[in-house]
Amino acid sequence: MRALLFASLLAAAACSRPAVHPRADASADGSSDLGSGSALDAGDGSGDGGNVPANQPDGATSPLPLPAFQKLEELCKLISNQNLDDPSGNDTHHRFNLRGTDLGIPVANGDDVFFFFGDSAGYKAIWPLGPQSLPDAVGYSGVPASTLAATPEALCTNLGFVALAPADSLGPGADPSIARDFAGAAMRAPGGHALGEYIHNPAGDRGADQFPQLPGDFEVPSGGFASGGDLYVFYTTVQVSPLAMKGSYLARWTAPSKTGLPSYDILYGVDERFDAAGALGGNFINVAALVEGDYVYLYGTGDYRASAVQLARKRLSELSTPGGFERYDAATKMWYPASAASMAPVVASSSIGELSVRHWPAIGRFVMMNQEITNGRNLVVARFAEAPEGPWSDPVVVAEMGDPAFAAKYCCVNDVCDGAELFNCDRAGFYGTYMLPDVAAHADGSFSVSFMMSTWDPYNVALMRATFR
Repeated sequence: MRALLFASLLAAAACSRPAVHPRADASADGSSDLGSGSALDAGDGSGDGGNVPANQPDGATSPLPLPAFQKLEELCKLISNQNLDDPSGNDTHHRFNLRGTDLGIPVANGDDVFFFFGDSAGYKAIWPLGPQSLPDAVGYSGVPASTLAATPEALCTNLGFVALAPADSLGPGADPSIARDFAGAAMRAPGGHALGEYIHNPAGDRGADQFPQLPGDFEVPSGGFASGGDLYVFYTTVQVSPLAMKGSYLARWTAPSKTGLPSYDILYGVDERFDAAGALGGNFINVAALVEGDYVYLYGTGDYRASAVQLARKRLSELSTPGGFERYDAATKMWYPASAASMAPVVASSSIGELSVRHWPAIGRFVMMNQEITNGRNLVVARFAEAPEGPWSDPVVVAEMGDPAFAAKYCCVNDVCDGAELFNCDRAGFYGTYMLPDVAAHADGSFSVSFMMSTWDPYNVALMRATFR
C-alpha cells in the first residue's frame, strides 16, 4: 500500500492526534459544519483573492463572489465499513475480491463513469496488503452518468470494478462466496521503448519484476480525461530507492469497456525529476486534467506534496504525439513554449500533491480541490476561478483534521469505524480528493460538490459531499 510504504512522506499529512469525542457528539448523517467557511489568510492562494487583474477591459463584468463553505457530509464508505474485512454496501470483497484501495479519479465517457484507483489489495488469494507491490484497479458506476449526476449516493451500492472472468480468477477457489478477481491496469510500451522506462516498481514480489506490465506501489494514476471515445490517464513513475514520485507519462485506453480488461498504450513521457532535463521543468509529476475547448489543461505539481500548482496545456488534436505543450506564467498572464524559463505558479501554496479541477457552467466557475498543509493545518480546500488560467481564489476550507467537530464525526474509536467514522486519526489522515464530473446547483443559489476522499488506516475511499453558498 502506497501510504504505508511512504510513512515518512505521509506523516506530514497527518496531524497530531485530535481529542477523540464521544460518538454521541456526531450527527447521524456524518455532516460537519466547520463554521463560516471564510478563506484562509491571504497569501496561501494565488495572492489575488480571486480579483480580476488591474488591466481588466472597460465594461468587463465584476468577478463572482467567493463561495462560502456551508457543510460537509459523508455519503458512504465505498470499499470497507467498520474495518478492512467488513464489506461496504458495494461488497467489493466478494464481488471483485478487492479489500482496499485509494484515489478513484472519476472520468465521464459518454454515459459511463470510470474511476481510476491506486494501489489495490485483494481480499483472498491475490495481492496481499503489505508483502507485495500492488496493481491499480479500475472501477465504474453501475448506473448511467445522468443518474449519478442527479444522485451521487447511487455509487454507494453501484460501484463495480473491471474484473477477470471467474475461470481466470483465484478468489473463487479460496472462498466460494467470491465471484471473481478485479483486474490490474496493464500497460504496453510505445514503439522503440521498453516498459522499464516507465514502470520502475512493477506489481508482484518487490524487486522480482514479476508483472512488468502492471504499475505497482506508488506508480498510480494522477488524473484522467476522455476525448474521442478514448480515455487518457496521467500516470506516475517512481524512483525505487529511496522511493519517491519522479516522473509522469500519458497512457490511452482505447474503446474502454466495463467488461473488457483495462489495457493501456503508453503514448509518451510527460515530465520527470530524475535530473534537470524534465520537459516541463519537473513540475508535472502529479497532473489534474481538464478538457476545455480545443485543449487539455494540465494542473501539475512536482515534488510530492511539497509543490505549488503550475499550468500547461496541449491541443487535443495533438494528443497522440509527444511534445506540443505550452506553459502558463501567472506573473505575466501569458502562454509560452514548454522550453521557456520557469513560470510563476497559478496557485502558490507550497504543499500540494494530488489535486482535482473541474469546470461547471451551472455555477459559472472552475473549481480546484486538494489536500494540503497550510500554517501547520492539515486541510481539504477548494479554490475558485472564472477561467482555466485563473486568477484562482484564496482557499476555502472544506475539512480540517484538527477541528474538534470533524474529529467527533470522522475519527474511529479503538480501531472500529462505526457509522461515519473514517480513519484512525492518531496515525492517518485524508488525501486524494477527486471531484465527480457533475455539480448539484440548488434553487437557493447554493451548490454541492461530491468527491472521493482516501485514507490509509483503514485503507479505504469515502464518497463525500461539500455544500457552498
